[in-house]
Amino acid sequence: MNNQNLPQTPKTFVRTITIIHLAMLLGQVLFVVVAYSITKSTTIDIKNTKDPFLFVVPIMAIGCFIASIFVFKSQINVAANKPTLKGKLMAYQTALIIQVALLQGASLFGIVVYEITRNFFYLLISILIILYFIIIRPTKDKITENLNLDYEDKMAFDSEDVLV
Repeated sequence: MNNQNLPQTPKTFVRTITIIHLAMLLGQVLFVVVAYSITKSTTIDIKNTKDPFLFVVPIMAIGCFIASIFVFKSQINVAANKPTLKGKLMAYQTALIIQVALLQGASLFGIVVYEITRNFFYLLISILIILYFIIIRPTKDKITENLNLDYEDKMAFDSEDVLV
């Protein structure tokens, strides 16, 4: 099997990165639906200070949220300085995957804790993360803006038949 990267156009790049994002999003959404549907009774209990998850889940969610933004921005700064459009796009893809992986980890942890404790508070935290996940959906305009593409790269990225 040949492990070389296949040439791709900007259109296929955007499609690929959108599919990656959508797959990670759907995994979380399906897990929420399944977890909620199989849990017989749920409550919202934020007064039980003996529950260690009451502190762990929100702290992990906030920490992963902040880390995802910080890592994404630092990776984008590196990506923007790449000499080629292909290098910029590959670095962007890496940055986005790291960002969504951090968010997904916190979300899945919240869902699992909801399953263990039946405390709807943890599922709400995961749903908030999923909503943010939807907001950061990659689009061609967001990619162009985040990478701060120069005129030449922007023209190549806007062209649907140019190989990158």
